[in-house]
Amino acid sequence: MKTIKILIFLIFTIIAQNVHSQENEVQECPSEFGTYTIPLWSKVVLELRELDENKFEYRILSLEQYEEYYTFDNSSDLFNDKPVKNTIELFFVGAYYNEGKEDNDYKTVLLLRSNMSKPIDYDADIKYYYNEEFENTSIVGTYPGVKNTEIWQHKIDFIALYNFEVLKLE
Repeated sequence: MKTIKILIFLIFTIIAQNVHSQENEVQECPSEFGTYTIPLWSKVVLELRELDENKFEYRILSLEQYEEYYTFDNSSDLFNDKPVKNTIELFFVGAYYNEGKEDNDYKTVLLLRSNMSKPIDYDADIKYYYNEEFENTSIVGTYPGVKNTEIWQHKIDFIALYNFEVLKLE
C-alpha cells in the first residue's frame, strides 16, 4: 500500500511540475474528487464531501495564481468575506518577517481557513526546492471558521494534502 502511495505522489509530482511550467495552462475547475499537488504561489478553494462519519474526499473548486508575498509584520485577512459552506480556503505562498531585509526572513506559508461545520485534520507532504522527493510534514488540525498558519523555514515548491477526516479530540 505504501508503494502505491509513493508511486501516486511521484506521478502527481511529474504532472504538477509539467502544469506549473506551462504558464498558459489553466487547471480545469472544479476538478474531480481526488488528491492533488498544489504548487507554491496558489490561492485554492477545496470542497470537501463526506464519505462516512469521519472521512472526507476533496476536489478543487478554484485554483488561482497568487504572487504576493505575505508579510507577518503587517498581516491582512486574505479570505473571502462570504465563505462557502463545506470548503477550505488556502493560500500557499512565500512570506517574510522584518520587511525581508535578511535572507533568513523569508519563509513558505500555508494560510488556511476551514468553512466546515466539524473540526478537520489532514496529512500533508511537501517538496522542498532542494529535494527531488516529497516528505511528510506535521500539520495542525483546523476548526470551523478558524484561520490557521503553517510556516516552513525554506522554500517549498509543492504541497499535497490528503486523508481529510474529523479531528479526534482527546
